[in-house]
Amino acid sequence: MPIRTGLDQRIKSVQKELKDYFEDAKHIYNDAIEAFTKLDSQVYDEAKRTRAKAREINWDLTNDLLLILALNQPLMQDLRIIATYLRAVDTVERIIRHARDIARSDRSIDENVDELPQEIVEPVLDMYQHLNRLIDITIACLIEGNEVPADDVRAHYIEVKKSHAKAIAATSSLESNTMGGKEARFEVVKIINRVERSAYNIVRLNGMWHHALHNENVILD
Repeated sequence: MPIRTGLDQRIKSVQKELKDYFEDAKHIYNDAIEAFTKLDSQVYDEAKRTRAKAREINWDLTNDLLLILALNQPLMQDLRIIATYLRAVDTVERIIRHARDIARSDRSIDENVDELPQEIVEPVLDMYQHLNRLIDITIACLIEGNEVPADDVRAHYIEVKKSHAKAIAATSSLESNTMGGKEARFEVVKIINRVERSAYNIVRLNGMWHHALHNENVILD
């Protein structure tokens, strides 16, 4: 027989830790994007520390969730929810890694150019704003048990892809010296792609949450 005693309490504990984990990711991502717009290379050290901390949190949360599986033998819907939390732990760690990568690229660009053209900065900022909204939606779903607002998720991701295309087009049309040379251009492209991948991973997590609640697949990307 499945043992539900203590399951809800353990899940609530995981939810609290997961919310804090998401907030850490939002904080360091914001710092990395601000560093990109201002070409501030100093944030990289903080990003490395946050990344190291994220790996420890990842292990702790994963162990907590595996302990729930061992002790409570959850039924099917609970099992799908726990599986989604396991994916969320990995997704947040990946987003923090993306922020670390952006901060590292910020440092490289800062060495080569004083200011990036607005044709690149503006679409990256737009991507980031939609990514931030997607993260907020995800927190509300996973922590508060909300339904996935599928239309909103799709709309935000469509805007991310549009801005991604604009930013990539700008890197192709602008002279390399406006970005600090060919090596710096490569770092700019990495930043653009990291933000898009962060959004993609969050969208896929929302799809998994919908499946956890309803045992049906939904296409959000």
